[in-house]
Amino acid sequence: MTGVHEDDQTRILGLNWEKAAEFEPRPAAATESEWVLLSWGPSRSADALAAALGATDPSTRVHRADLAAAPDEIQGQRCVFFLDETAPLTGSDLTGDEGWAWAHAAVRLCQRVANAGARLWIVTRTGLHGPGAREAVRPEHDFAWALGRCHAAERPESWGGLVDLDVDDPTAAGRLLADYLLSDSAEDEVLLRDDGPLVARLRASALPPVASGQGLSPRRLHVVSGGAAGLSFEVQRWLARRGAERLLVLGRSPLDRDRERNLRLLANLGCAAEYEVLDVGDPAAVRALTNRLRARGDAIGGVFHLASNWRIDGLSCVSSLMNSTEEQTRVLLSAKASGALLLGELAEELGAEAMVLFSSAAATFGSPGQAGYAAANAVLDGVARRLNRGRVRAVSIAWGPIGEVGFGATPDGAQLHEVWERLGLRRLTVDQVLSTVDMALARDEPNLAVASWDDSAAELLTWAGSRPVLEPLAATQPVGLSLERLAELPDAERVGYIVEVIREQLGQMLSCAPSDLDPALPLASMDIDSLIALEMLFVIEREFAVRLGLDELLLGMNNTLVAMAELLDRRVRDDALAVSGTA
Repeated sequence: MTGVHEDDQTRILGLNWEKAAEFEPRPAAATESEWVLLSWGPSRSADALAAALGATDPSTRVHRADLAAAPDEIQGQRCVFFLDETAPLTGSDLTGDEGWAWAHAAVRLCQRVANAGARLWIVTRTGLHGPGAREAVRPEHDFAWALGRCHAAERPESWGGLVDLDVDDPTAAGRLLADYLLSDSAEDEVLLRDDGPLVARLRASALPPVASGQGLSPRRLHVVSGGAAGLSFEVQRWLARRGAERLLVLGRSPLDRDRERNLRLLANLGCAAEYEVLDVGDPAAVRALTNRLRARGDAIGGVFHLASNWRIDGLSCVSSLMNSTEEQTRVLLSAKASGALLLGELAEELGAEAMVLFSSAAATFGSPGQAGYAAANAVLDGVARRLNRGRVRAVSIAWGPIGEVGFGATPDGAQLHEVWERLGLRRLTVDQVLSTVDMALARDEPNLAVASWDDSAAELLTWAGSRPVLEPLAATQPVGLSLERLAELPDAERVGYIVEVIREQLGQMLSCAPSDLDPALPLASMDIDSLIALEMLFVIEREFAVRLGLDELLLGMNNTLVAMAELLDRRVRDDALAVSGTA
């Protein structure tokens, strides 16, 4: 038996779709804003929404355009982007850049909307959210869902919501969308159906014990992407120890001494491992592999997708949403997302017993500073849901930070994970990961998120409370811990107090004495990188209940700690006035 200790705080997180009341539009809401309705190609639902908004009041200002031909400048305060009629993406569509063109456009649109001070909603028709089965499914649209979650985390003031349509009549879809948009609902992950809306809630449960060996035939060929090192090798060794006789290992890097040693270790366990240099994001290469395996008559057991590429010229290309470039997004999509779609087709065509995809919890929560990375990983969740409705038992596991191997063993990964750990999100061990794979194969759930956190840490997911989908995880998290003391101080002492609170916390982050940090010097001179800036955001919200955007903080790095304290004092006073004005 594999299981967990009583003090193990590893959780399974699942997205539940719950029935909600019909959305009630607010009177005159349509005319209070200028609307921009964009789509990628045609969208009858977008056209219907334009008609529904116009029908509420003839003076409603609505601009309707195809995003590919739309001007760069956002002309309204509310922007709705439709992906609902894009054709499902297949392996043949991934040969050039056109297949993911809408994804690059979505990233740019998020940036433009945030910079214009507008709000953005994204509408999809994945065919994969909520109960029931649909004919046309688009797992690649999960990219847009994780992108939206990261937008909500980084720039909440410019975020509206995510909507998936399960309504056949475009006119009805337009009316339902209008009701939702004009209701000013805080719900930002919504499924619209003919029988009423559903809203998403992320709920956690303890990791259950489970018997090992869940239906993978040891004599079949098991395919593992991600090379012969790191976490991919740990999965290969785990398979070998469970009796797997043959493995096909796919990696972009040629064999070196370390990888050859790992293959010998597998042989010593009685497992013959074949290594092939192959880019799983290359449609022609994966299609040729599928044909060779079919011609050889190989029966496929498990397909494990761990391949990922997050570097350009040796440097990390994981960045905030506002700083993401098309080149970064292209690199992040190739091995992870395109590889998932292509290996998913291989698993279907060759009748694999199961497919396990290694995703990231950044896609589930929405993570500031990791937009493209999170969005590329989210595609794996969609692939698993699509496969699971067919002949292949599939699960995508969105992992919290994993230590010891892979990204977690690199300097970039270790630094990021140290930040999360200070905020209460623990690193998973390799043993925890492997036992969870056992558990996941025994469950009939295509999407699981797995993370471990300290219940005593109040800082985890500080932005969660403002998003209903994350409320079940954030109900006990306090914010504004220093506000009571701040309110007691005379005006002349408030800024100095804010400086000392932040300087104390910043000293811990930078491993220095707070007195070494001169509040009159620019923040940029204090060796504050984007990860420290991310942690500062959490501290500011926890202590003063003020939410700053990551790019807002990074752009202010030439300011001093005193200037930041003055800004926070003004925001605290403005918030207090707003509350008293509505009391």
